[in-house]
Amino acid sequence: MLLALCVASTAALAAPWSNLRELSVSAGGGVEGYTLDLAPRIDPGVTYGVAVGVVPPKLLGLLDVGLEAGYSGAVNGLDTRTPQASADGVKLVRHGAYAVATVGFFPSVVRPYVMGGLGISVYNIRGTVRGLGDDFVGNIPLGAGVRASYRSLTADARLSYNVLFDQRYATGAPVSNVGDPPTLTIGRAGRYSGTLNLGMAW
Repeated sequence: MLLALCVASTAALAAPWSNLRELSVSAGGGVEGYTLDLAPRIDPGVTYGVAVGVVPPKLLGLLDVGLEAGYSGAVNGLDTRTPQASADGVKLVRHGAYAVATVGFFPSVVRPYVMGGLGISVYNIRGTVRGLGDDFVGNIPLGAGVRASYRSLTADARLSYNVLFDQRYATGAPVSNVGDPPTLTIGRAGRYSGTLNLGMAW
Protein backbone atom coordinates (compact mmCIF):
# COMPACT_ATOMS: atom_id res chain seq x y z
CA MET A 1 0.00 0.00 0.00
CA LEU A 2 2.82 2.40 0.82
CA LEU A 3 4.44 1.58 -2.52
CA ALA A 4 1.12 2.26 -4.25
CA LEU A 5 0.85 5.58 -2.41
CA CYS A 6 4.30 6.68 -3.58
CA VAL A 7 3.82 5.55 -7.18
CA ALA A 8 0.31 6.98 -7.41
CA SER A 9 1.45 10.30 -5.95
CA THR A 10 4.11 10.57 -8.63
CA ALA A 11 1.59 9.72 -11.32
CA ALA A 12 -0.90 12.31 -10.06
CA LEU A 13 1.75 15.04 -9.99
CA ALA A 14 2.95 14.17 -13.47
CA ALA A 15 -0.52 14.03 -15.00
CA PRO A 16 -2.21 17.30 -16.01
CA TRP A 17 -5.25 18.19 -13.91
CA SER A 18 -7.38 17.87 -17.03
CA ASN A 19 -6.50 14.16 -17.14
CA LEU A 20 -7.84 13.42 -13.67
CA ARG A 21 -10.84 11.12 -13.83
CA GLU A 22 -12.38 12.45 -10.62
CA LEU A 23 -12.07 15.11 -7.92
CA SER A 24 -14.13 14.65 -4.75
CA VAL A 25 -14.81 16.33 -1.43
CA SER A 26 -16.45 14.51 1.48
CA ALA A 27 -17.23 14.80 5.18
CA GLY A 28 -18.52 12.36 7.75
CA GLY A 29 -18.14 10.69 11.09
CA GLY A 30 -18.44 7.49 13.05
CA VAL A 31 -17.00 5.58 16.00
CA GLU A 32 -13.36 5.38 17.07
CA GLY A 33 -11.79 3.16 19.72
CA TYR A 34 -8.58 1.47 20.82
CA THR A 35 -7.36 -2.10 21.17
CA LEU A 36 -5.32 -4.27 23.55
CA ASP A 37 -3.61 -2.33 26.37
CA LEU A 38 -5.37 0.95 25.53
CA ALA A 39 -8.90 -0.47 25.39
CA PRO A 40 -9.51 -0.56 29.18
CA ARG A 41 -8.23 3.01 29.60
CA ILE A 42 -9.80 4.78 26.60
CA ASP A 43 -13.53 4.44 25.93
CA PRO A 44 -14.92 4.31 22.37
CA GLY A 45 -15.81 7.80 21.17
CA VAL A 46 -16.93 9.92 18.25
CA THR A 47 -14.72 10.57 15.23
CA TYR A 48 -15.26 13.08 12.41
CA GLY A 49 -13.38 14.42 9.41
CA VAL A 50 -13.18 15.90 5.93
CA ALA A 51 -11.26 14.68 2.90
CA VAL A 52 -10.28 15.60 -0.64
CA GLY A 53 -9.65 12.85 -3.18
CA VAL A 54 -8.46 12.55 -6.76
CA VAL A 55 -8.49 9.64 -9.20
CA PRO A 56 -5.68 9.95 -11.77
CA PRO A 57 -5.48 7.84 -14.95
CA LYS A 58 -5.11 4.12 -14.23
CA LEU A 59 -1.59 3.04 -13.33
CA LEU A 60 -0.13 0.93 -16.12
CA GLY A 61 -3.61 1.01 -17.59
CA LEU A 62 -4.75 -1.54 -15.00
CA LEU A 63 -4.69 -0.39 -11.35
CA ASP A 64 -7.61 1.81 -10.30
CA VAL A 65 -5.69 3.85 -7.70
CA GLY A 66 -7.06 6.93 -5.97
CA LEU A 67 -5.34 9.44 -3.69
CA GLU A 68 -6.93 10.97 -0.61
CA ALA A 69 -5.77 13.52 1.96
CA GLY A 70 -7.79 14.74 4.89
CA TYR A 71 -8.31 15.80 8.47
CA SER A 72 -9.70 13.53 11.16
CA GLY A 73 -10.49 14.25 14.78
CA ALA A 74 -11.98 12.36 17.70
CA VAL A 75 -13.10 12.73 21.30
CA ASN A 76 -12.86 9.75 23.65
CA GLY A 77 -13.74 9.49 27.30
CA LEU A 78 -11.15 8.10 29.69
CA ASP A 79 -12.04 5.36 32.15
CA THR A 80 -12.26 7.18 35.50
CA ARG A 81 -12.84 3.93 37.43
CA THR A 82 -9.13 3.15 37.32
CA PRO A 83 -6.70 4.51 39.94
CA GLN A 84 -4.92 6.59 37.29
CA ALA A 85 -7.89 8.95 36.89
CA SER A 86 -8.07 11.92 39.23
CA ALA A 87 -11.36 13.46 38.08
CA ASP A 88 -14.55 12.69 36.20
CA GLY A 89 -15.21 14.04 32.73
CA VAL A 90 -11.66 13.86 31.45
CA LYS A 91 -11.34 13.50 27.67
CA LEU A 92 -8.79 12.43 25.11
CA VAL A 93 -9.01 14.83 22.13
CA ARG A 94 -7.27 13.97 18.89
CA HIS A 95 -6.60 16.10 15.79
CA GLY A 96 -4.86 14.52 12.85
CA ALA A 97 -4.00 14.57 9.16
CA TYR A 98 -3.44 11.68 6.79
CA ALA A 99 -2.71 10.73 3.19
CA VAL A 100 -3.72 7.38 1.74
CA ALA A 101 -3.86 5.51 -1.53
CA THR A 102 -6.94 3.47 -2.36
CA VAL A 103 -7.04 0.56 -4.76
CA GLY A 104 -10.53 -0.10 -6.14
CA PHE A 105 -11.98 -3.35 -7.41
CA PHE A 106 -14.74 -4.10 -9.91
CA PRO A 107 -15.31 -0.55 -11.29
CA SER A 108 -19.04 0.12 -11.03
CA VAL A 109 -21.56 2.33 -9.24
CA VAL A 110 -20.77 0.41 -6.03
CA ARG A 111 -17.02 -0.14 -5.69
CA PRO A 112 -15.13 -1.96 -2.90
CA TYR A 113 -11.56 -0.89 -2.17
CA VAL A 114 -8.59 -1.30 0.16
CA MET A 115 -6.35 1.49 1.40
CA GLY A 116 -3.08 2.30 3.13
CA GLY A 117 -0.95 5.35 3.86
CA LEU A 118 0.61 7.57 6.52
CA GLY A 119 -0.76 9.93 9.16
CA ILE A 120 0.02 11.96 12.26
CA SER A 121 -2.12 13.02 15.19
CA VAL A 122 -1.89 15.47 18.06
CA TYR A 123 -3.31 14.10 21.33
CA ASN A 124 -4.49 16.38 24.11
CA ILE A 125 -5.74 15.30 27.52
CA ARG A 126 -8.59 17.50 28.77
CA GLY A 127 -8.31 17.15 32.52
CA THR A 128 -5.71 15.48 34.73
CA VAL A 129 -4.99 11.77 34.47
CA ARG A 130 -1.80 10.28 35.90
CA GLY A 131 0.14 8.33 33.30
CA LEU A 132 -1.37 10.13 30.31
CA GLY A 133 -0.18 13.29 28.59
CA ASP A 134 -0.21 15.37 25.41
CA ASP A 135 1.80 14.01 22.49
CA PHE A 136 2.39 13.79 18.72
CA VAL A 137 1.76 10.25 17.44
CA GLY A 138 2.47 8.88 13.97
CA ASN A 139 0.28 6.18 12.47
CA ILE A 140 -0.18 3.90 9.48
CA PRO A 141 -3.85 3.75 8.43
CA LEU A 142 -4.97 0.48 6.84
CA GLY A 143 -8.50 -0.39 5.88
CA ALA A 144 -11.21 -1.38 3.47
CA GLY A 145 -14.49 0.14 2.39
CA VAL A 146 -17.27 0.40 -0.15
CA ARG A 147 -18.03 3.52 -2.15
CA ALA A 148 -21.28 4.18 -3.97
CA SER A 149 -22.01 7.01 -6.39
CA TYR A 150 -25.10 8.49 -7.97
CA ARG A 151 -24.46 11.27 -10.44
CA SER A 152 -22.33 13.76 -8.50
CA LEU A 153 -23.22 12.39 -5.02
CA THR A 154 -21.01 9.86 -3.23
CA ALA A 155 -21.33 7.75 -0.08
CA ASP A 156 -18.41 5.92 1.47
CA ALA A 157 -18.53 3.33 4.30
CA ARG A 158 -15.10 2.48 5.71
CA LEU A 159 -13.46 0.32 8.39
CA SER A 160 -9.88 1.17 9.28
CA TYR A 161 -7.15 0.24 11.72
CA ASN A 162 -4.23 2.49 12.60
CA VAL A 163 -0.86 1.13 13.68
CA LEU A 164 0.52 3.66 16.21
CA PHE A 165 4.08 4.90 16.74
CA ASP A 166 5.52 6.37 19.97
CA GLN A 167 2.31 6.35 21.99
CA ARG A 168 3.83 8.09 25.00
CA TYR A 169 0.56 9.89 25.62
CA ALA A 170 -0.75 6.57 26.93
CA THR A 171 2.29 4.95 28.52
CA GLY A 172 3.58 7.97 30.43
CA ALA A 173 7.10 6.80 29.62
CA PRO A 174 9.66 9.32 30.93
CA VAL A 175 12.43 10.65 28.70
CA SER A 176 15.61 8.94 29.88
CA ASN A 177 18.03 11.66 28.77
CA VAL A 178 16.82 15.17 28.07
CA GLY A 179 18.03 16.32 24.67
CA ASP A 180 18.37 12.84 23.18
CA PRO A 181 16.15 12.07 20.17
CA PRO A 182 13.14 9.89 21.03
CA THR A 183 13.31 6.22 20.06
CA LEU A 184 10.85 5.25 17.32
CA THR A 185 8.70 2.40 18.58
CA ILE A 186 5.56 0.67 17.36
CA GLY A 187 2.95 0.23 20.08
CA ARG A 188 1.20 -3.07 20.60
CA ALA A 189 -2.18 -1.38 20.78
CA GLY A 190 -3.86 0.35 17.84
CA ARG A 191 -6.78 2.56 16.91
CA TYR A 192 -9.82 1.39 14.97
CA SER A 193 -12.70 3.30 13.41
CA GLY A 194 -15.84 2.83 11.40
CA THR A 195 -17.06 5.84 9.43
CA LEU A 196 -19.68 6.92 6.92
CA ASN A 197 -18.75 9.81 4.62
CA LEU A 198 -20.95 11.76 2.20
CA GLY A 199 -19.73 14.07 -0.52
CA MET A 200 -19.67 15.25 -4.10
CA ALA A 201 -17.49 14.31 -7.07
CA TRP A 202 -16.70 16.07 -10.32
